[in-house]
Amino acid sequence: MDALRSVFRTIGHEIQAHPVATLLIAAVLLFAALGGAAQITSVTGDQAFTGDNPTLETYNDAFDRGSISVLLRGETTDPATLRAVARFDDRMSSVADVAYVTSPADPVREKYGRIPDSQAKIERVLGSPDVTFVRVVFEPGLTQPEERPIYTEALAAEEWARFPAGVDVIITGSAAFSAQLSELIGQSTNQLLGLAVGLMIVALFFLFRGVRLRLLPIVAVFTGVLYTFGAIGYAGIPNSTLTSSVFPILIGLGIDYSVQFHERYEEELESAPPREALPQALSGIGPPVFVAMLAAALGFGATWISTVGTPAFVWFAQTSMFGVLLTFLAGILVLLPILTLYARFRRRGVGELDHHDFDGDGDGDGDGPEGGTTDPTDSDRVGAFGRMLGRTSRTLAANPGIVLLVALLLMGAGFQAGQGLDTLADTEEFVPQDLPAYVDLQQFRSQTGGGSAVQYDVLVTGGELTHPEVLHWMQRFERVAVGAPLIEGIDSPATLVAEHNGGEIPETQAGVERVLSTVPERERAQYYNDGVAHITVIGAQDMSTDQTLSFISNVQDAIRFSNPPPGVDATLTGTAAITPPSVVEQIESRNVTTGLGVLFVFGLLLAYYRNLVKAVAPLVPMLFVIGWQNLYMAALDIPVSPLGASLGAMTVGIGAEYTIIVMERYYEEKTQVGVSKLDAVETAATRVGKAISVSGMTTVFGFSALTLSPFPILADFGYLTVGVIFLTLVAALATLPPTLIVLDGLAERLSPLLGGRGTDPEPQGNA
Repeated sequence: MDALRSVFRTIGHEIQAHPVATLLIAAVLLFAALGGAAQITSVTGDQAFTGDNPTLETYNDAFDRGSISVLLRGETTDPATLRAVARFDDRMSSVADVAYVTSPADPVREKYGRIPDSQAKIERVLGSPDVTFVRVVFEPGLTQPEERPIYTEALAAEEWARFPAGVDVIITGSAAFSAQLSELIGQSTNQLLGLAVGLMIVALFFLFRGVRLRLLPIVAVFTGVLYTFGAIGYAGIPNSTLTSSVFPILIGLGIDYSVQFHERYEEELESAPPREALPQALSGIGPPVFVAMLAAALGFGATWISTVGTPAFVWFAQTSMFGVLLTFLAGILVLLPILTLYARFRRRGVGELDHHDFDGDGDGDGDGPEGGTTDPTDSDRVGAFGRMLGRTSRTLAANPGIVLLVALLLMGAGFQAGQGLDTLADTEEFVPQDLPAYVDLQQFRSQTGGGSAVQYDVLVTGGELTHPEVLHWMQRFERVAVGAPLIEGIDSPATLVAEHNGGEIPETQAGVERVLSTVPERERAQYYNDGVAHITVIGAQDMSTDQTLSFISNVQDAIRFSNPPPGVDATLTGTAAITPPSVVEQIESRNVTTGLGVLFVFGLLLAYYRNLVKAVAPLVPMLFVIGWQNLYMAALDIPVSPLGASLGAMTVGIGAEYTIIVMERYYEEKTQVGVSKLDAVETAATRVGKAISVSGMTTVFGFSALTLSPFPILADFGYLTVGVIFLTLVAALATLPPTLIVLDGLAERLSPLLGGRGTDPEPQGNA
């Protein structure tokens, strides 16, 4: 601990001696960050929730053909319409990475060699449908960034094809949805950043009163956010729905760090010249804020570890970890040198005040107005609010039994309420329900009876997959599967072979091969490709998340009960089958994630303090909050989302900052001669209570930007985090003082049994 204080004191000396050089370092890092930010990509939809999976990769490379579907409604058999379809078909067929295009123009041109001028002739081939479709099918294995240019080209081709005014054209499909969602994520990220910064300015202007340059923390934290953009760009971490929520969070947390630095520096300037104030301030506040920052990083680290295998959550955790580290760094490299330069300028501007008159009150004593007062709770900078916090904390600390019992009962009620909370696990409910691409997709599904949304995929590998024994197993699998709930049909290579062989499976493999040779290559590639086979399973429409999980279980049971031949492996795969269990698992493992967060932060505190009481005390209020947050969620009817499931670990990591700072100041005050525990509690709450209240409320303002997100999952998370941050602030000021009194007293009673070692640190002066 003393070593860390010494390190921060040295950093303070260097910054106050070389403020301009420090700012130049910050500028160089900012320039480098801009290069990394330009490399950021985005991943959307279910692909953000599916990690490395060899079976899925094999399926994607062989069969997963993304597509664009064009829905045409109105005068679909009019010659002008069909000519426009043909123009669209021809143009899209020549686009790179497009495998083929199917359209109603194909059978008409096959029949007549061209598009006839007669609508009657067209209707002899197509009938007279009010709705028809064009399907642009991609080469298999394309990534989302590779698919998006095809969608862009489809938009241009639709305009170029000049569809008649009487035809409604809707372009939808996976690429369209991904492209629009990616654009919305980028817009949302920028909007949330702007909102968070705007709310922070308001919060600092009204809450951070009585200090000079009170808006300066915004500059520091925004620099830290830009550093974070650069870091994730260089690290290859893409932007996604969940990742975009990180930046308002970082603004909130980064403001915390900068406000703490700023507030302590102003406090030290009351009794020391600038050249001494900065080292003293940084040695005093640097270690606890540094430990708090590491605690926040470890809270996000717990989310990372508990969600390995689900990229969206891992990216969220990684971005958050980069962010807390870099916003902390920006507070040191940007905020402190500017404050140093301003303090120097201000002293010169007032004609070099007497070197003892550091506070500028004209009395030459440097101890504040009226001179002579040394009561740390009686400073003008503390104000009525600070003194009220101090007196309240003293009252609560004097009655620890009642306070802790009430907190404990509320925590228990919260854990009970948590069992009845609703969940948000359907990834389609994560996105704005009025997103044009989503609305178009829903219209397409309604016209096609569900479309691809009800199709799931089984990848078959190993053995001779064209052997009659394998095809007979596929028929057996179909009989078993279709009898199970929610499974409505099977389309397999056995279906294809029997269809082209009079309803029978040939008796030999050579016979199967002969039948397959008569099947058009495009059709055959949907069932056999690259030595693997593909079975399509049709599920019921509009399945809920629970029904989807039951459907997946039923398919897996049917595979097992149908008994595939030796050496043949059949696996249900595809993002539609992998994502729901992954999301639900994240929600169900929230207690594990929270437990990891508590364990990590406890280990950090124990390693730093080497004292069990100091490692446990900051966590007790956070444990209360973990229970209380369930009551808050139940009151506002906020469901448990996979993002919200990580909040327990985040609460421990983020909230530890407030409790650590209060505890550090408590023990610092206890070293003073003649100061009782209650005196120390009151002084600590008075001097740092206002600072953490200001930083806590500015954090709340930053997080509240999330409530305005167009993404439902982020808006819910915003409401949740706003409430939880407020609860952590209340817990730090209301339950930590009595916790410290109880644990400190217990440690003193046990001290003789432990060889006389108490909890009091060595006196450290004003540091």
